[in-house]
Amino acid sequence: MRQAILRPFTPGKHAKSERIHAKIWLMIAQALFTPAQQKLLGLLFVRVNDGFHLNEIMRLTGLGSASAQRELKRLHESGLIVSERIGNVRQFRPNKQSPVYEELSSIVKKTFGVVSVLNSALAPLRRSLNVAFIYGPSAREQEASTEPLELLLIGENTTYGELLNRLPIAERILRRRINPNLYSVPDFQRRLREKQPFILKVLEDRKVFVLGDDVDLDEILRSENQDAEAI
Repeated sequence: MRQAILRPFTPGKHAKSERIHAKIWLMIAQALFTPAQQKLLGLLFVRVNDGFHLNEIMRLTGLGSASAQRELKRLHESGLIVSERIGNVRQFRPNKQSPVYEELSSIVKKTFGVVSVLNSALAPLRRSLNVAFIYGPSAREQEASTEPLELLLIGENTTYGELLNRLPIAERILRRRINPNLYSVPDFQRRLREKQPFILKVLEDRKVFVLGDDVDLDEILRSENQDAEAI
């Protein structure tokens, strides 16, 4: 019996526009800030109400002592961050009184926010993952919410063990639990072929891509449709 062919996911104009804008913001940020500054801003401006001491900043960003101190001094002298001594340590946080706080916070959230933190955490698995994206309510309220992040990943030769080794640092930075759903390409295509409700709902819902994009997801769906046609 010939199986019903599912239409491939085709992103609308809004999704394409968002992807283009995200790339533009990233280019702007890369032109304005060094990689070390991006890591610091991504940490401090994602958790704006938290203070971080030097050792904690080094641990969460991977920066060395000299580099972290140098960049913190620059950001402090420019008035973008403030510091406060608590006990024996000095903590740093964004300066909400800075005249450019709102603009800088907006840039950081568009480029170094949740997506950037997850992208950095998953970077070592990039070759084995076809696509990864946030879905559901957490995709609609990435920065404001404290609810768990729902993350769907499709790829080959990746295990939950590898993910669980990579995601804790992202959870510490974001202070949010991350719930990964990992599928191999054949397994995802099988579930799609069976029209499993969860998969269909995820495909219809808003997505925020962490690795890959809608073109990569569409390629997986097109491949499934071609297999179905051949049956």
